[in-house]
Amino acid sequence: MNPEVPPGHNRMNQEQSTRKRTIFIIAGEASGDRHAADLVQALLTLQPEWRFTGIGGDRMQQAGVELIYHLSQLAFLGIAEVIRHLPTILRVQKGVRRRLEAGVDAVILVDYPGFNLHIARMAHGMGIPVIYYICPQLWAWGQKRVEKIRKYVDLPLVIFKFEESFFARFGIQAHWVGHPLVDQLTHLLPEEAFREKYGLAPDQRIIALLPGSREMEVRQLLPVMIAAVQELARTHRIVPIVGKPEHLEMAFYRQLVPDSIRIIDQDVHALMKHAHFALVASGTATLELGYLQTPMVVMYRVAPLTYYLGRLLIQLDHIALANIVAGKPVVPELIQHHLTVERVQQYARKYLEDERYYIAVKSGLASIPEVLGPPGASERAARRIVDFLNRSLT
Repeated sequence: MNPEVPPGHNRMNQEQSTRKRTIFIIAGEASGDRHAADLVQALLTLQPEWRFTGIGGDRMQQAGVELIYHLSQLAFLGIAEVIRHLPTILRVQKGVRRRLEAGVDAVILVDYPGFNLHIARMAHGMGIPVIYYICPQLWAWGQKRVEKIRKYVDLPLVIFKFEESFFARFGIQAHWVGHPLVDQLTHLLPEEAFREKYGLAPDQRIIALLPGSREMEVRQLLPVMIAAVQELARTHRIVPIVGKPEHLEMAFYRQLVPDSIRIIDQDVHALMKHAHFALVASGTATLELGYLQTPMVVMYRVAPLTYYLGRLLIQLDHIALANIVAGKPVVPELIQHHLTVERVQQYARKYLEDERYYIAVKSGLASIPEVLGPPGASERAARRIVDFLNRSLT
């Protein structure tokens, strides 16, 4: 026996690495809720004794996360909205601090950088390991936050391959795990079954209306979408369908949507896949549509102050993730005062009437699946996290 190694030392290390750990996880948006839920399920497969608590939505709760706040309390879009809801944000931050002080083994942050980078600093100051899954897209929003990643994040996990080299330029070792939405866009309801389920005729071209996951953007964009498709329906055989995120109430949508237009909150990815084209809020949904090679008209409208400040910060020529990842302007973007019913109809008619344009757009989206990487992002991220925590917490 080695006299320098205390009896039972190896057994104690093994017990420490596998004991029940408490992980605090935060996702502040609907897309992050899905990705975080998949990550938690993958982690529990590897470490079934771990316990999860944090901030998220229904999917995270179903995956086994004990929520201290629901993401609906943080679903703000734009600087003006954040300022208006500052008392709520500060209250939630204090609640997070109390929970961290009560004792957690690690913090996992999922996207949502405006809030999560503050929590990263808080957790780091308490000596809690910080993991960032879906690291902030600093290549788009500027490099001022890079130092925050360096100082406060112990394990950065990125979803685009080029982000590894981006962070490496600043001396940060980030790990590419692939994009989690790839797994969410497989095994979708086939078109014939989708049409049968929702009573759609084979010759009706489906138009997906996807106004976002926050009440404010839905109020801004959905009326424009509806006005555009109602006019188109007079001259084209189309069926518009609104895709609703699960966390928003149907009653809220019914205030905005006439009875003649169907609203679905299941099979929304199948709706994206089988739509002839989509009218969509700028955000993750544009990337999902791009992966499925569904043409779209991308819409974005926020408070004037938010837009002005955003233009000062953003360093890209495009706002739609589909265009950013494709590396060129494949789909039209209608932003702020350029977003009108008439302009939406102009591009929608091109999709309906100009077959050459329609095929060109689909072709332009064809590179996106390769950029997003293979399936299995959640499992790869989970293995990285387990290895990191079992090394750092023993």
